[in-house]
Amino acid sequence: MSANTLQGRVPSHNTEAEIALLGSILFKNSVLDEVQSMLEKNDFYVRGHQLIWEAMLGLRNERPNVTIDLLPLTQYMQEKKTLAEAGGAAYIASLTNSTPTYTNALYYAELIKDAAIRRKLFDVSVLTAEKAFDESRSVEDSIDEIDQQVSALGLGFNTNSYDDVGKLITEVVDNVHDIMKGKQTIGVSSGFRALDRYIGAFKPSDLIIIAARPSVGKTALALSIAVNMAFGNNPVPIGFFSLEMSGASLVERVLANKGQINLMSLRNGKLDGDANARMMEAASVLYSNAQNLLVQDTPNIKLSEIRSQARKMVRDNGIKALFIDYIGLVEYGTDKNLPRHEQVSAISRSLKQLARELRIPIICLCQVNREGGKDRAPILADLRDSGSIEQDADLVILLDDPSKRLDENGKAKYEDDQEAEEVPGRAKPLKVIIAKQRNGSTGAFNLNFVADYASFREIEKF
Repeated sequence: MSANTLQGRVPSHNTEAEIALLGSILFKNSVLDEVQSMLEKNDFYVRGHQLIWEAMLGLRNERPNVTIDLLPLTQYMQEKKTLAEAGGAAYIASLTNSTPTYTNALYYAELIKDAAIRRKLFDVSVLTAEKAFDESRSVEDSIDEIDQQVSALGLGFNTNSYDDVGKLITEVVDNVHDIMKGKQTIGVSSGFRALDRYIGAFKPSDLIIIAARPSVGKTALALSIAVNMAFGNNPVPIGFFSLEMSGASLVERVLANKGQINLMSLRNGKLDGDANARMMEAASVLYSNAQNLLVQDTPNIKLSEIRSQARKMVRDNGIKALFIDYIGLVEYGTDKNLPRHEQVSAISRSLKQLARELRIPIICLCQVNREGGKDRAPILADLRDSGSIEQDADLVILLDDPSKRLDENGKAKYEDDQEAEEVPGRAKPLKVIIAKQRNGSTGAFNLNFVADYASFREIEKF
């Protein structure tokens, strides 16, 4: 359809549905509770209907004991000086006469929302055209902005609205009561009681950093948490961006983790009958819930692609958490001339914004610098490439292996028990340090690391 064809066309709207819904609320106030979460002020096309909807919400919040009918609503709008613009008392009184039945209120709300989304879709098309002619910005940035707007349509986000604290108080109190009754939890459990004791769960909109020196086990810890989330007692769909290893290598680790199989033996195809049986059993369990683990294994993936695919994972698959292994391999893409630490700072901020946009926790792996864990436990200042990672993160988990301390000559301070190393499936306790938690306490505890299985296990003495 050409631009000339679009000229003069009226944006999508459904005035009859707007009238019927507002009239339904006047008939029966409980209708407002049913549809309030579905709609926002600007979903109504007619300006007067926007003001009436706004007044209904205001009256409900400010005077909860007052019935929303003609007299109190018109008085409230008179006080707010919006009655005349909305059509006056006579128009509000006519709403109930044009309402077939309040029992179809949800249907009316759906019609209003559908028309509103179509109007927003048109706005996105205009934005797309504008970006196509805007040569002052990179194509990647333009596509990312357009993709964000399109995702917002599918996810029902409203980036231009704000709420008073009353709605938020109600939401928080209701959530707390649901948790007390066992109806829900806030966030996604790590599957480790020791970790959940400190953090409760991985919270929506949080950026979580898991950091350690190379080969200490940060990928194994992240993958163990991911396996617990996707295939544990309360499985949920998650996304895993594996920038360092292929998807097949990732699945090998998952099979070794779930089946308690020696990872090297699995990779080399040297499994005895018992190990092969465990692998097949683990594969069956994983296959039956395969939709819960979405893997993206593009090396050096661009930040804009991570953002785009993460939105798609939420939109199409409803993922509840996203893992990125690891931040140092994310390609910034927009300005490669920026120093690396500035690129990482921008990536970190963007991932935090993405977590808030998608309302899911993003768990991102990070390396610590050479000093962290060398002759002491790692600290926040050891996070590699950028100090902004520490600032942006809501939760920072540092992994420490005291057995890998080095002396002043760079040699190992402690020698592992060679005889113990030969025991298959030997567990070694590693320290997990909660170095930062924006809304909780810090501390440390141990988890057992089983190097053979590339996995972590709970220490039974809890």
